[in-house]
Amino acid sequence: MWGGRFESEPADAARAFTRSFPWDRRLYREDIVASRAHAAMLGARDIIGASDADALTAGLDRLLQELDEAGGPVDAGDEDIHSYVERVLIERLGDAGRRLHTARSRNDQVATDMRLYVKGLTLRIGRALVDLMAVLVDRAEPDTVAPGFTHLQSGQPVTLGHYLLAIHEMLSRDVDACYQVFALADVCPLGSGALAGVPYDIDREHAAHALHFSQITRNSMDAVADRDYLLAVLNLGVGILLHLSRWAEDLVVWASPGFAMVEFADAYATGSSIMPQKKNPDIAELVRGRAGTALGIASGMAATVKGVPLTYGLDLQEDKQALFRMEDLVLPSLGIMREAFKTLRFDRARMAQMAESGYATATEIADYLVERDAPFREAHEIAGRVVAAAIEAGVELTALTDDQLQALDARLGADLRERLTAERAVARRDVPGGTAPRQVRLAIADARGRIDLERGRLRELAASGLPAALAPWRPLND
Repeated sequence: MWGGRFESEPADAARAFTRSFPWDRRLYREDIVASRAHAAMLGARDIIGASDADALTAGLDRLLQELDEAGGPVDAGDEDIHSYVERVLIERLGDAGRRLHTARSRNDQVATDMRLYVKGLTLRIGRALVDLMAVLVDRAEPDTVAPGFTHLQSGQPVTLGHYLLAIHEMLSRDVDACYQVFALADVCPLGSGALAGVPYDIDREHAAHALHFSQITRNSMDAVADRDYLLAVLNLGVGILLHLSRWAEDLVVWASPGFAMVEFADAYATGSSIMPQKKNPDIAELVRGRAGTALGIASGMAATVKGVPLTYGLDLQEDKQALFRMEDLVLPSLGIMREAFKTLRFDRARMAQMAESGYATATEIADYLVERDAPFREAHEIAGRVVAAAIEAGVELTALTDDQLQALDARLGADLRERLTAERAVARRDVPGGTAPRQVRLAIADARGRIDLERGRLRELAASGLPAALAPWRPLND
């Protein structure tokens, strides 16, 4: 905004460099709804006349309906979405439109819009997370044996269901983080003015209540300077994409010829421009790549915020691009992983084979000896010698003869051999949180209950924490 102090219009280059409408147009609903609450408060406190307040609220309602029907505002050269809304109102309402900005600064206006948007975004992300979690649980087979790795080396056998529930737990923590970010953003800065408050008899609680904020900010300087909630939602996005990236890395490895445990459906894979045999897991690879992009966005915004003195600098205008870019990374990644995983094919026979490769049941030997009063460290050393003997003989553990086992330790009986299958190994880990099929079935039932709980919680928070016009499930039309 240049205002009356300036004797000339801004240079075209300066205007183009500073305007933010091309991306902050996505805030049109939040700006109109927040402006409506502000206008209603001004009328209720007799700061502007009742007729002007009524004209503003009606005009804002009409504009919101028009923009929703049109798919959002069209770029007509306005500096930003806020000046767009004000310009339209002035053109339609005259002086009533000019009164909208009474007792408000662009600083507290933007902060209010952004907090409303972040609240809605956290709920959209939460729902996308829960939808993906539900698919994981649906495909969590409790009896299918799969390999478990550490250092990408054969570790111990697990069940496929146990592995998928591990991804479910990671995403469950991300849902918890959504609620934390929602709470951080759920503070209304409207009425803080540019930085010092406003000299009008405003009712900040009135506007906050109309906008479904749970409280108002306590300090006007902090209210317009604060971007903690913005950094928090960026870090939420990073956390989600880091989780998806680790899972995607597993899927890329599992789909490779050396592992060949999964195959992506044709609809979610690509070929090669020159190698006709190729079937590339591009979906998973792009998710890995976008996790890196997200890290750059979050660290870049943190670097920007650290250099802005209290209270405001136009540097903070970059927060909108960061927020919307993160949204456009996280939500599509969650959606495509959900759809690709629905049709992913498991090669269960190959998984079972891999589960027993690399002497993955060797820990069973140590546990067998511990049951016969051997100290675990001694048992671990003996088990290592058994593995070495099998490697030297070029056989699996189960192929070692009774004489070979007895030569290594007299306590190694013939009954050890039946414990060295992957199925027996996983069945023995029948403790809460363990990989035994019985525990996985219990965990699946628990996970389904938690998913239902989260769906209800997200619906309730959407109804109580946002105005109806900002329902978070509505398409953005952007």
